[in-house]
This record gives sequence, C-alpha cells and structure tokens, in this order.
Amino acid sequence: MPVPRSGSGPADRPAGLMWPPVELSGVTELRLHGVGGQTPEQLLGDLAPQQVAGDRIAGFYRTGDVRGRHVEAYSWGGLTSYSGWRVLWILLLPFALANVAGWMCTPGTHRDPRRFRPHRTAVRWASLGLTANLVVVLAMTGMDLVGYQCGGQAGCAGDRWWLAGLRAGWVADHPGRRLLLGVLLPLAVLTVLAVLTLRSIQRYEEVEPPVATGRRLRRSRGGAAQPGFGLADRGFWDGRRASLDLGFLHLATGLAALAMMLAHTAHTAGQVAGAPVAVPVLWLVALVAGGATLAGVLLLAALDACPRSLPGGLLATAAGALVSAGWYAVAQPGFATLAGANLPGLRNATNLAFTAIFGTLLLVLVSTLLGRRERSGFGGFGPLVALVLGVSILDAGLLAVLVSAARLLGGGLAIYPVILFSLPYLVLVPLGVGLLFGLYQLWRVWRAGRTWTGVRDWYAGHVTRPAGEPEWTVDALAGPGARRWAAGVARFRRLAELPRETDRLLVATGAVGVAILLAVEVQVWLLGGPVWQTPWTRTVSAYLGVGLPVLLVLLLRRGWRSLDSRRRIGVLWDVFTFWPRVYHPLAPPSYAERAVPELQRRLWRIHDSGGRVVLAAHSQGSVLAAAALVQQDGRPPGGDQVALVTFGSPLGTLYRWAFPAYFHDDLLRRLVPSAGSSVELVAWRSYYYQTDYVGREVFVVPGVGVDTELPDPPTSWHILDQPAPRPGSHSGYWSDPAVWREVERLSGERRLPVR
Repeated sequence: MPVPRSGSGPADRPAGLMWPPVELSGVTELRLHGVGGQTPEQLLGDLAPQQVAGDRIAGFYRTGDVRGRHVEAYSWGGLTSYSGWRVLWILLLPFALANVAGWMCTPGTHRDPRRFRPHRTAVRWASLGLTANLVVVLAMTGMDLVGYQCGGQAGCAGDRWWLAGLRAGWVADHPGRRLLLGVLLPLAVLTVLAVLTLRSIQRYEEVEPPVATGRRLRRSRGGAAQPGFGLADRGFWDGRRASLDLGFLHLATGLAALAMMLAHTAHTAGQVAGAPVAVPVLWLVALVAGGATLAGVLLLAALDACPRSLPGGLLATAAGALVSAGWYAVAQPGFATLAGANLPGLRNATNLAFTAIFGTLLLVLVSTLLGRRERSGFGGFGPLVALVLGVSILDAGLLAVLVSAARLLGGGLAIYPVILFSLPYLVLVPLGVGLLFGLYQLWRVWRAGRTWTGVRDWYAGHVTRPAGEPEWTVDALAGPGARRWAAGVARFRRLAELPRETDRLLVATGAVGVAILLAVEVQVWLLGGPVWQTPWTRTVSAYLGVGLPVLLVLLLRRGWRSLDSRRRIGVLWDVFTFWPRVYHPLAPPSYAERAVPELQRRLWRIHDSGGRVVLAAHSQGSVLAAAALVQQDGRPPGGDQVALVTFGSPLGTLYRWAFPAYFHDDLLRRLVPSAGSSVELVAWRSYYYQTDYVGREVFVVPGVGVDTELPDPPTSWHILDQPAPRPGSHSGYWSDPAVWREVERLSGERRLPVR
C-alpha cells in the first residue's frame, strides 16, 4: 500500500515489490486534474501511489483508502506535457488554429447539412491552402534563393562548405539540377510532418472506444466533422481513419505543389535562357498529374468520408508527378544564370498559389456569413479569425526565415518586393495591436481597484466570522489595509474577465492584418509603387520573425520544468489540442482521442465490479469528464451510478463561448440529475470563483441547480500580524474546504442517490 504524506504507519501489502490487489467494489473517488499535467503524487498527496491502469504517459493511480472509499487519480498530463521537448509542437500552431477553426461554427450551421457541408469544405480547403503555403515559401527559399541564385554564384556557394555541393561538376552549370536539390528543403519538412502525424495517430487516434462484451466495434471512417454529429454521438473520438485519410490528402497537396513548381520553373528558366527543351513529355506529365492530384484532393476533402484507397492513390500520383518533374529538371541542358535575378516562372507560380490560398479564405468568409445568424464569440467570425491568424503566423515566420537566409548568404540575392514590403506589417502591426490591447487592459485592471467597496459589501453579506476562532482573529476589511486588500481582490476579479475579451483583440488583429496585406498587394502588383517603410522596420521585423519562435520555444522548454509555468502555458494549448484532427491532420495530436476512451473504460470496469464513482474534476479535467459521460454508448448498459463534482470548469465559459455548436445547455442538461435523460448523473455540483480566469458557471440559464459560487479568498478573516488571505484564482480549489466537503459528502453516502 502506498505511503501517504499525512502518515508513516505500516501498510498492509504483499512482500517484495508486488502491489496489493485492487478492490473496485464500493465507492471510488476519482480525481482528474486540469492543464499543466499534475503528477499522481500531487493529485493524491501520496509519496508512492500505485498504478492500477494505463501507462506512465496517462494512467490511473491509487492511494490508500480514505473513510471507507477508494481514492484514485487519472493523470493524463503526459499526453500534452510528458516530455519538455513537446514544446516543439508550438511550431505547428498555425495548423492547430486551422484545425480549431472547423469546430467554431454556430449551432445553426452545425444542425443544417446545407450550411455545415459548405463550412466544412471551406475550412478543409483553407487548411490545404495552409499546407500549400508552407510548401510554396519553403520552395522559394530552397529552389530560388539557395538552388538557383546562390548556387549560380561561385562566391556564394563556393565559400560555404555546407553549400559546396551546389558547385559540383554535374550541377554547377545546370540550374535544373540545382532546383532539384533545392526541393529537398520542403520535401524534408513534409517528411518530418508525415512521420510525426503517423506516429501520433498510432499513439492517440488508434485507441478504441469501449464496447459491451460480445459487441463488435465498427471503426468510423468519416470522423466527427459531420452535420449534427456531436460529443454525445458514438464515434466522435474515433478519428483514426479520418486523420489518416486527410493526412494523405495534405501530403499529396504538398508533393503536387512541389512537382508543378519544379516543372514550371525548370521549363521557364530554360525558355528565358534560350536553351533547348529535353524530354518535354515529362514536363507535361508532371503538370497534368499534379493538377489532377489537386483536383482529386479538393473533391475528397469535401466528402463526408473518403472512399477506401483513394487518398493513398492520390498520394502515389503526387509522388509520381514529383518524380517526373525531378527527372525533367535533371534532363535539361546547362546554361548560365543571371546574378541577382529571381528564378524565372516562380513569380507566376507563387501568385497563383497565394491567390488560391486567399480564395479559400474568401470561401470561409462566405460560409461564415451564411451561419452568422446566432450570437457567439468572435462576433460569429471565429473560423475566419482562426484561419487568418494561422496564415499570418505561418507567413510571418517563413518570410522572416527567407529574408534572414538572404542576408546570411550575402548580398546580390534578389527577393520579391512584395515579401520585403509585407514582412514588417505581418510582424510589427500585430505586435503593436497586442501591445495597445495589453496596455488598455492593464489600465482597466488598475481602475478596478477603485470598486473595492463592492468587494467589502460582498464579503460582509456572504462570509461570516469563522466559528471557534480565537478572539485575536481579525477581519482584513476592518484593518488599516482594508482598502488595499479589497482593491487587490477587485483587480483579481477584473483580471479574470480578460481571457473572455481576447476575441476583440483577435478579431481586430485579423481584420487589420487582412486589410494591410490587401493594400500591400494592390500597391506592389497593381499600382507598381513602393509601400512606405524604412530599412530599420525591415531589419527589426526579420529578426523578430525568426527570433520570436525560437525564443518562445526556449522559454517554454525552460518553463516546462515548473508545474505553475505549465499551467499558464497549457490553458490555451490544451484547448487547441482537445479537438480531433479532422480539419488539419498535420496539427498537434488530440489528447482527448485517447483520454476520453480510457476514462470511459475505467468507469465501465468499476461499474462491472460492483462499484460506484464520485468524479472530482478540475478545469480541463471537467471537459474530459463531460465528454466521457455524455455518450450513452460509452457507459455500461443498464446505467451506472456516477456523481460529478467540477471546479474551475471552462465548460460554460471558454467552450460555450468559442465552440457553441458542440458545448451548449441542451448537451450538458443530459448530465443533470432528474432531467429524464438516459445518461444523467446521480449528482452534479460545479463550483467557481469570480477570480477564476478560466472557469465560471456551467449553465447560462439559472435554476438548473448545478452551479455554486464560492468566495475567493474563502474568507476575509486572518490571524493577527499574519498576511491577509490571498486569492487562489484558478488553482485555489484544491485547498478549498467547501469543494472537498461536497466530495466527502457524496463519497460518504451509504449508497449514492438513485435516479
């Protein structure tokens, strides 16, 4: 038996290293942590908890029995923060935003197939455009900057050992062959993404949902992106096939785009130089096969489910197109290249690619307008805002890398003016908007301290003097620092409102970014004039564009060692990676694809062993609990007895605010006791603080009887000459007696209430 921190007495356990048998009958208190990945030792207050299910990444742990009940914890934080190197997933933030965009539609759009299918198609096409965007900019760097320009200058490639291969005899005077070497950069990135996606599918999406004995599980092919298909439906967390098929489509898109760019630029460069064309049929095959692949990808992405073997066939076709393009480039004769000139044909190829990318964003805008009849977060433009942010972040980083690479390789290398003009606005304008928003919110937080009298009156009406305390216990509201203490609590309450106002910042940033980019495009391409900027803005934006992602990764890597840092970092990141990857499969994996079925399977096993469960879930753990409990097929036939205590839950604030189609009162009412639903709980209590920046009320409509507000700090009384109590905010529930008295009450029932 483990040794709790609260005691050191002898334990009744088998000899040696064997664990004692696990008893599942009776009442089991099962604890779920929130973001940040709390350890089992911290969840249970135990020096050596016993692992009873799962593995070291995500497992169930048990401590000694407490007052006649078993106490377990589900530690799922390893799915998001097991290794410090997982901070590198932050580099895929643009893809994560694209995947989240699909889940941000309005309830009316989700219910109506005629509106949902256009929404899904537009978001998936925009996600494909994001992958193509990555490939195009990497191709501009590898093919144009390094292969064509630097490789054609002896002073550029010859002075650097890592580029010496570009001056080898068989490629030095053959631009087509140097272009093929330049393709290796985007091809290597696509390969890394493919390996990461395949491995993460095997670790996350491969987990099967639980089924009753004797029943056969039919794996879903279409995934959860279906009209009217929600968290309560079977198969929502069965996204293995959908993620794999979409992964094939995205890789096919990248390979096809590379093939067409390589064939077109190699052909155009030869024409400009007046060189003869060799094996023209390969050029035609590459363009036709690449175009057919892109057409097939767009068609399959619009379907509810991909027909079997077609995604793999398109990937093979794209690979064949790239082989044909590479063969064509190698076969071309050698010719001299002009120093300081861009790769011929690349401008037309990139213009066509970015026109298609912005065209998909326009389709998302149209589909959003069709469904914007209901009020929701982001003014109803959530999908468009998320995608615009994803494109902006991706292009800011990639274009900064391109400009920095040109400076690293030396002078004489040409960069398209639109890139030089766009980069400062992509980097500096969002930072400026964010800085102004932050300053404005800091001013509002400071001003909130002037409402301290409201805090004083609230505590006077809700918090009484603790019973049994000595006479020298004093009230913080009656001392000389009363105003300062109450003003601090008022500022905490105002600060807690800030996350729910960030939609204004994101909408403003997206709108300003789109407007500026359109203005730059019109000024450069149509009017042919320069855009106002200075050399220092280009320099600063280039350094910031390259340095900020690297600095962010280093800071996150350092902060990952601290639980408090992981909590702050993980709030939004755990929201982004909660959803199945059925819009952008190259996004970071969805931990819920594994966590929800594992939690369902554990609850099922306890039920089959004659046990009952009191589920105590904090923050994101309450979202996992609701997702696991709301599925009727994920719970044992004949019903089970589960009581739920949630605290700091973002169900009614963050998730209803950003994803109204999937988290709404009608769905959550299925869990409310005596609501007449077949999946209802025997009890549900949800606690929240006004100082909590993540969790608030679960239900908008009052009278449901689930939500209870608690004071934070729990009291204004403190010991004389000791510090006044401080707000615990989002993590204060773990030490709040009111929460654990309710857990104790439900766990101490001789038998849980009957429906």
